[in-house]
Amino acid sequence: MSNKTIFKRIALTAVSALAAGSLAVISVPAANAAAADGDIDAILSVGLVGAVTPALTAHDDGSTTRTAVLLSTGSISVSQQATGVTIVSSGGLIRSQHGATTGDAANASSSINASQTCGITVAADYNVIVPTGAPGTTFTITTYSEDTCATAATISDVITVTIAASNLAGTVSAANSIVRWDTNNSGDAPTATEDAANASTTTGNTLELRVEVRDVYDQAITATTGALIVSVSSGAYLGAIAASSAAAPTSAATTQVSSANPSALWVYVGEATAGAGWSGTVTVSYNGVVIATKTGKITGVVTKLEGSALKVGKNNGSATTNGLGYQAYDAAGNVVVLTAATVVIDTSSNATLVADAVGTTDNSSSSAGLGSFTCANGASFVGTSDIVLKHTRSNGAVVRSAPIKVTCGGDATSYTASWDKATYNQGDIATLTVQFRDARGAVANSVGILTDATTADAAISANQMERVTALPATSATADANGQRKFTFTVGTSSGIVAGKYNAVVSFPTVNSRGTTAGVATGNASAAYEVVAPATISNAEVLASIVKLIAAINKQIRALQKQLRR
Repeated sequence: MSNKTIFKRIALTAVSALAAGSLAVISVPAANAAAADGDIDAILSVGLVGAVTPALTAHDDGSTTRTAVLLSTGSISVSQQATGVTIVSSGGLIRSQHGATTGDAANASSSINASQTCGITVAADYNVIVPTGAPGTTFTITTYSEDTCATAATISDVITVTIAASNLAGTVSAANSIVRWDTNNSGDAPTATEDAANASTTTGNTLELRVEVRDVYDQAITATTGALIVSVSSGAYLGAIAASSAAAPTSAATTQVSSANPSALWVYVGEATAGAGWSGTVTVSYNGVVIATKTGKITGVVTKLEGSALKVGKNNGSATTNGLGYQAYDAAGNVVVLTAATVVIDTSSNATLVADAVGTTDNSSSSAGLGSFTCANGASFVGTSDIVLKHTRSNGAVVRSAPIKVTCGGDATSYTASWDKATYNQGDIATLTVQFRDARGAVANSVGILTDATTADAAISANQMERVTALPATSATADANGQRKFTFTVGTSSGIVAGKYNAVVSFPTVNSRGTTAGVATGNASAAYEVVAPATISNAEVLASIVKLIAAINKQIRALQKQLRR
């Protein structure tokens, strides 16, 4: 075995003071004693508050993340069989104890040398580190594969020790306890990623919650005398808490209590009413301490369908892609994911204009689904129709939306412009709306382009204003109302000139289309007024100063009169 391997076999053990104010070394039977060769004897771990993490095992060396909690009256011992190992303590005193080859207490304690913060071991040395900091602080013990304190650089092991004033082992810690959604009722705790993935399910299934109660030293609490209480918000029931084979939810059980070992327990959550769904919380406490509040969701069957118009349809007999949006919900308000094709038209108030609509993109918990509707083919087919969407559940029940007003129109051939206010002050935000219409004067569709397919040829001029919204890109189209909106700030970098102005709006592509269609068209204008900030003359300022001085003098005279009395 190489010296380097030997040097890295560090045994970190704790010997606690059993009487306040004194260091008492625990006597260890020779049969169980550490051989001071790097092997770890569990009996020598007395005096630690909780356990060393990661756990100490035979020849477990090379760790730089190990932690421990030690009473302020305790001590940590480091043994080493080889020469040339440096031990440095950042906040504790090292007391060398030579010849402790058997872990014998009498032999070890008989040769304590002067206190120091760096020590060099020799063969079969036994070193004790005594904490010197205040409770709540930490210090580190670092071992190096060199035999000099001045130049030691190659780290073998590091342990970070927290000093404790008293032993709080068994005291529940919400921060250290693990409460996560699981996929079954056995095994280790799910990861945080798995917890998030397991927090929802669908009707007819249950949610499984795993509970692991841990103390302030991050050690599992295994007592069978405590009270683990689990409660669920309305709309769901709980099964009995169990260590394995957790019971299915029972009628009206919204709280469950267990005195079993809480180091690994499970509880099932199910809908209170089949198909109704549930979205709520599960609260877990141990001996009166709330250790977690978990949100969960069970999606029920569809009870509500909503829809909206996203575009003005084109009257050419083709489906207007993404012209509709829809979302589905259960009785608890959870989003229910549907297959888009199961959302279809139910009725239309003007079936001659719009006779077909269907879902095309599935909805999700974070976004609405999309659909299309079809306008009849012909220039005269313009206007609106109230359509109703429907979804048929597996049991044959039909869920319908409220009426959705959809609009059909031709391509834009003309436009008008208007401001949201008639008069603006410097610093105001102004909105300019451009309304597009087809050759029959109906609202233009959201499919036909407004600008040249290769050149953004739109232009807007508005004196005393700065445009914030970008001009339409190439192949731009109108919105769900056949409009385009533009935002301006009132005023310029050089100030403002009050007056009445007209904004000029130009969409050459639309202009040319209007000319072709025989529609009188051209650039649009929108009138507005800009007013300058109110100004105060020097004479008004002087008059105000005179009035202020007079008021002050009056107050002084009144005060003098009171003092004379």
